[in-house]
Amino acid sequence: MGPKRPDDLELAVVVEDLHVSFAGREVLHNLSAEFHRGQLAVILGRSGSGKTTFLRAFNRLNECFPRSETRGSLKLKLQGEWRDIYRDNVPLTELRRRVGMVFQTPHLLPVSIADNLALPVKLVLGLPRRDIASRVAWALEEAHLYKEVKDRLDAPGHTLSGGQQQRLCLARLLALDPEILLLDEPTASLDFRAALKVEELLLSLKERYTIIAVSHSLSQARRLADKALIFRDGSVVQQLSREDLQISDTSQVLLEEIF
Repeated sequence: MGPKRPDDLELAVVVEDLHVSFAGREVLHNLSAEFHRGQLAVILGRSGSGKTTFLRAFNRLNECFPRSETRGSLKLKLQGEWRDIYRDNVPLTELRRRVGMVFQTPHLLPVSIADNLALPVKLVLGLPRRDIASRVAWALEEAHLYKEVKDRLDAPGHTLSGGQQQRLCLARLLALDPEILLLDEPTASLDFRAALKVEELLLSLKERYTIIAVSHSLSQARRLADKALIFRDGSVVQQLSREDLQISDTSQVLLEEIF
């Protein structure tokens, strides 16, 4: 069975006329796009084209930077309801729980492997102690990590390899019941073998989540993407289907120009 078409999938994100600026300099302008649950979308483009700024718009992380301004509409379907996160009253803590992000370099807490998951689960979800251990084990299983760490859960998180640390960051997101996963070049700091493990994990997760990933790798996009958005100078200049990425001569020329 081939990949599902957008018509067969649930619409999860609608972006309309999005503009983001910092200190008066516009980084994203007039940007519109749609994303579906069960589809893995990859954002491609040169450095400085606005890819990371676009990802940060989904959970309002751009607001962490001084003099940021966002205009336009960004609607997310969260818990079955459409919410415009820049117009509706969506609490930031709830938004960032539902829309989790993984960065290029793993960001671990200076605690044990288990506590990297247990502490956020306790603080954010407020689960009773008896349920936390099972949630931790479940999230590690989901991240394809449990078998590798089950005998050393009390070891510091930083003792894991780079690829394992990145999967632990993904496990931490999954433990909080997200609906959208944002991935900013999640394999950029990993060797090829570790990167492939992360890619396998993402492919296994995409049926249940809306996944939007930034990548600089055309070969990675070909392996992962159900669709790709090509960014240039803060705008989407082309959208490519999985088939386009594999066989389209026109798209190949465009991608070669960008990279």
